[in-house]
Amino acid sequence: MVANKKTGFITLEGIDGSGKSSIVGMLASALRKANVSVELTQEPTKTWLGDAVRRGYKEDISPYSEAFLFLADRATHTDWIKKKIADGNLVISDRYSDSTIAYQAALLHQKLGGECAEYLDYLTGVSKQIILEPDLTILFDVDPEISLKRLGNRTELEKFETLENLRLVRQNYLDIAKDNDRICIIDSTASLDTVRASTFEIIGKRLVVPL
Repeated sequence: MVANKKTGFITLEGIDGSGKSSIVGMLASALRKANVSVELTQEPTKTWLGDAVRRGYKEDISPYSEAFLFLADRATHTDWIKKKIADGNLVISDRYSDSTIAYQAALLHQKLGGECAEYLDYLTGVSKQIILEPDLTILFDVDPEISLKRLGNRTELEKFETLENLRLVRQNYLDIAKDNDRICIIDSTASLDTVRASTFEIIGKRLVVPL
């Protein structure tokens, strides 16, 4: 349950093309109409650390180096989130630690071999000291074949936006969600209106506000 009903920390997660980013603006608007003070944020952040993440993401660097760039960005981001919550806000982040764990575990597996589960455990462990556990995480789940069709209009796909990669990342997300009460999974193969309604219902119940 989110602390004080209308404050706390909610994260939105899912593979590329899951539709989560389409929900963010609509969700913020609905919450503000319900008199909830909302701060929207995202990862990578729009700071110089976030810029370093995006640069590293595009260059051929060690997968561990890339993972630690995400962690560095998150450490500062988490401080910002804590301050916003302390000021009485509900913070909603488009991606947070689950993204790094799901995506970077897949990358480490592909680059170095070994089991994804081992990398999931490793990244979860090193993240514990620098994250704020979300009160609620919405995982927008979609078949990677559908997500790639949604991404088809992009002029240039990112390195993870292949069927093989997205299948690995999706499975990592589902493994993270197992037996984790903070994560609610929404089938985002449905229409945008249906996904929006499901998201609003879950968050409205957690915050005890009508959306």
